[in-house]
Amino acid sequence: MTRYLLRQLFVALVLGTSALVVLLWLINSLRFFDAFINKGLPVSTFLKLTVLLMPGFLSVFLPLALCAVILFVYHRMILDRELVVLQAAGVSRWSLSKPALMLAVVLCAFGYYLTLDAVPRLERAFNQLNFQIRHEITRIALTEGTLTEVNDRLTVYVRARSENGELKGLIIHDRSDPGLDITITAARGMMVEDGGRPSVLMVNGVRQERDRQTGEVTFLYFDSHAIALGEKRTSSMVRVPERRERGIIDLFTLTTRDNVAPTFPNRFTESMVRSMRMEAHQRLARPLANVAFALAALGALLSGEFNRRGRNRRIIVAVVAVVLAQASMLGAANLAKADLLYLPLLYVGPLGTAALGVWWLTRYPQPGPRERLAPSIAGPAGR
Repeated sequence: MTRYLLRQLFVALVLGTSALVVLLWLINSLRFFDAFINKGLPVSTFLKLTVLLMPGFLSVFLPLALCAVILFVYHRMILDRELVVLQAAGVSRWSLSKPALMLAVVLCAFGYYLTLDAVPRLERAFNQLNFQIRHEITRIALTEGTLTEVNDRLTVYVRARSENGELKGLIIHDRSDPGLDITITAARGMMVEDGGRPSVLMVNGVRQERDRQTGEVTFLYFDSHAIALGEKRTSSMVRVPERRERGIIDLFTLTTRDNVAPTFPNRFTESMVRSMRMEAHQRLARPLANVAFALAALGALLSGEFNRRGRNRRIIVAVVAVVLAQASMLGAANLAKADLLYLPLLYVGPLGTAALGVWWLTRYPQPGPRERLAPSIAGPAGR
């Protein structure tokens, strides 16, 4: 019986989680479509960026998926009279709950692996890669025959690119000066570094400036001219790690006396320390939701008699409790950023939901033989 229930739960969880992961990946990939299409981001880098964040989403949505799977599988077995027969045979509620609780404990352990180890490492890799893409010259690609939005002030058009990397037929529209419309055209050019910044060096061109107030147009012909397309290279810049990529020990031990980065002189502020403490406790509280939500779902379905009215009412209460638990964890996290006295509230949601499930499972005495058989004999009329 345990293996049968566990197999049903595992298959449903895998299918449901896979569909959820694909949906989350599609939504998350929209963030990088602009860089992929307009800035020539390689497909491999695009896929790596979108995949690195998925374990973080999985740690949040996995408890919800488990709760939904338990409600679906056990409710279907109640409708098929399988659980009625098992209870009539003397199987206790806790025995029926054992497969779901075993799966919940495994997912809880997996959740701690995600929040304490995998997610910080992958978040660090994502931030580092994203930092390199935004600042390194090798990541800037100008697509032939299309207008490329390099940033919010520069639009570049390249007619063609030769095999040696030379750009031909360049048009650049510069909106950095609010009082001028600047258009630069050149016969050819090349991607270079100028002062540590990725730039395009143009040869044999003209710079046209139009005053937006007076409408006056001026022309400047040049033999060579360089215009910066991005910020300085990452080798000369310092990236400050975010709290989501720091280890659990750092989140508990760093104080206002520590620097935000080894090579950066600024120190942590009080608000930054509070945010790190909140992040640490959130990592410890979030995996508990796997067991808590499983208990709530089991309590809603297995407590009391198998009558439709009472069961549906308990299912609604369980769903509301799960939603409130998730909301309370988010709300407590925001409150803890302002005052660490609110940190215990992070545990109220999962522990309260677990208490509700345990209370449901223990509030009714185990029915005797006649009561066990009554639901299956009475049929719909008996309800």
